[in-house]
Amino acid sequence: MTISRQRALRVAMLLVVVALLAAFGRSVDWRATALVVRSADLVLLGGALALNLLSLVLKGVRWWVFLRPLGNVPLPLVLRATFAGASLNNLVVAQGGEGARVLLVSRAAGIPSAGVLAALALERVLDMVSYLVLLVGAAWMLELPDHVSQWRAAAAGLLGLALVSLVGLGATASRTTSAAPTGSTHPSGLGRRLAAYLRRVRGDVALVASPRRLAAAMLLSLAAWSLQVATYHLTARAAHLPLPLAGSVAAMLAVGISFLVRATPGNVGVFQVIYALTVRSFGIGEGAAVAAALLIQTVQVVPTVVIGTLLAPRLLGGSRPRAS
Repeated sequence: MTISRQRALRVAMLLVVVALLAAFGRSVDWRATALVVRSADLVLLGGALALNLLSLVLKGVRWWVFLRPLGNVPLPLVLRATFAGASLNNLVVAQGGEGARVLLVSRAAGIPSAGVLAALALERVLDMVSYLVLLVGAAWMLELPDHVSQWRAAAAGLLGLALVSLVGLGATASRTTSAAPTGSTHPSGLGRRLAAYLRRVRGDVALVASPRRLAAAMLLSLAAWSLQVATYHLTARAAHLPLPLAGSVAAMLAVGISFLVRATPGNVGVFQVIYALTVRSFGIGEGAAVAAALLIQTVQVVPTVVIGTLLAPRLLGGSRPRAS
């Protein structure tokens, strides 16, 4: 597919999304939405904001767990890059923040980008696995809407495959003593250089994925997702929604799936629609649900963008030449 066709397809998809959002917006009682937002409990919103920031900190620590074997990578540097990357992800449609995280840490810590990318890949895999754990566990233990619980079997299958793969990866890592690629150090040709780079990434994955680090990262992932559930539920309480914990879990799981493909920056609009449609199964009106969803995104996006924007210049200013 040519670049022009890809752009045309993205524009067409965006227009479809905008049309669907407009259709949904016509059914919302915006006066009720505004009333819920104005009457929100600021103390509970502050608690939700703190929990969300702590969740992001745990994600940064999870990445740092995999970065430690690669060299002297300070935890504050990793946390700054995590916030900067999350800030960028909230401002663009694509996951541009992930690539920025790799470049920022690689330059500032002076370690090859292949190792940083390998650590990031493992961190994202653990994030997905912990999401599947939450989905499978919640689908068995809680009364969730059909459009969420119907994924229970598929999620359980994917989770089983992922866990087997992680066990195998951990066993391989325990026997790995070096991640140095074989072959020419400076291969000629773009294709060969790319292949050599991917071999280095694969070698670094095997190097850093020890059983102990995988277990520690998994615990951090589960804790981060639990804090996200708490963020959703505390915000719903701040908006005075009579939503049970199962409703907040279901909403977070449904919204989480939507972030696999971002249709708008930060999934604004799409987030509100999915949240409202999910909690409607628990008797929550669309106006109140949209208000809660707006508050959740305000708690999640605004502080992250502000902090990430403030930290990004420090990362760029503190960079040093990368190791060869």
